[in-house]
Amino acid sequence: MKGYYALSSKQLPGIIACVVIALTSYILTRGTIFENGPRILDSDLFINNPVFSLLYKIGPIVLALIIGIFITWKPLATGASYSGSYILKIAIVLMGARVTVDVLSKASLPGLLIIIFVMVLTIWLAIFLGRRWSIDKDASALVGTGNGICGVSACLSVAPLIKAKPHNTYAVVGVISLLGLIGVFIIPYLSVICGLSSAQAAVFIGGSLHELGNVIPAADLYQYAFGGQDIAGLVLAYKMIRVAMLVVVASSLETWFLRTESAYDEERKPLKPQGFLIAFVVMALLVSALLIVSPSIGNELKSILVSISASMLTTAMAGVGLSMDLRSTVKVGRALLPLASMVWLIQIAVLLGLTFLLV
Repeated sequence: MKGYYALSSKQLPGIIACVVIALTSYILTRGTIFENGPRILDSDLFINNPVFSLLYKIGPIVLALIIGIFITWKPLATGASYSGSYILKIAIVLMGARVTVDVLSKASLPGLLIIIFVMVLTIWLAIFLGRRWSIDKDASALVGTGNGICGVSACLSVAPLIKAKPHNTYAVVGVISLLGLIGVFIIPYLSVICGLSSAQAAVFIGGSLHELGNVIPAADLYQYAFGGQDIAGLVLAYKMIRVAMLVVVASSLETWFLRTESAYDEERKPLKPQGFLIAFVVMALLVSALLIVSPSIGNELKSILVSISASMLTTAMAGVGLSMDLRSTVKVGRALLPLASMVWLIQIAVLLGLTFLLV
C-alpha cells in the first residue's frame, strides 16, 4: 500500500493534468462533469450534431488517451505515471461493482460457454501467432488479453503482472483502442446483415467488442440505426462475463510468465497474490450480497461506485497517454496491428459461427 500514499509535490502537476484531461473528455463526449455528473451540454447535441455524435461514440476513455498522447511536457511525467498505475488499480477494484449477480444471471448458458471458449481461444491464438511472427511474448499476451477480455483496462491490469515492456504496453493500448472504435460501427452492422436474432446479436456484440464503452454505443446503434430491439442489458451481461474472467486470466498469465522466465532457475520466486485483483473479487461479492439483502441501497451504491470507477479509469487513461513515447508507440503499433487485427477477425468469425449454431 505504500505506493498509493507515496505522493510528492512533483507528482501533483501530472495528476492534476490527468484530472483536467479526463474532465475535458467527459464534457466533449458526454456533456457531463465526469461519469453521471452534472450536465453542462445539452444531451440533444450528441444526437443531432455529427461532430459530438462521433465524440460520443469514441467515448471519454479513448479520448483521454488521445489527448494525453499529444502532451509531452516532462514535468507531468511522474504524476502521469502514478495515475496510470495506482489510480488505474483503484478503478479496476471499483469495476468489480459492475460484475454483480443480477447482471450475470441474464446470460444464457450457451452464450456463457461460447463467450468463455472464444476468450480462451483468442488469448491462445494471439500468443501462438505472436511466437510464429517473432513478436515479443508480452506484447502477444496483451493483444490476446485486450481482445479477449475488456480492452485497455485488461491490458493495463495484466501488463505489470507479466512485466511487459512499456513501449509494448502503450502500443497494444493504442491498437486495441483503434479496433474497438472500428468495431462499434462494424459489429452491430454485421449482426443485422447476417440475420442474427436479438439473443444472438447480444452474444455477438457482448463477446466481440473490447471496452465497456464500446458495447453500449454498439447496442444503441443496433437498436436505433439498424432497427433492432433493445438488447443493451443482455449485451452488458455477456460483456461482464468477460470482465469477470479478468482475475483468472491475469493470475494465469502471471503464473505462466513467472514459470517460463525462471524455468532454469534453481530457486523460483514465490507467486505473490495481487491485492487489487483480490479486491476486485471482494467488491463484486459485497455489492452482489447487498443487492440481495437491500436492492434499493445496493443499486444506489452500485451506481455511485460504477460512476467513480469510470471517472477514475478515464483519469488513469490520461496518465497512460501522457506517459507514452509517441514515436516508439507508433513504431511498435505498426508491427502489432496485423497481429491484433488477425486475432480479432478470427475471434469475430468463430464467435459468429458458434452463435449461429448454439444460441
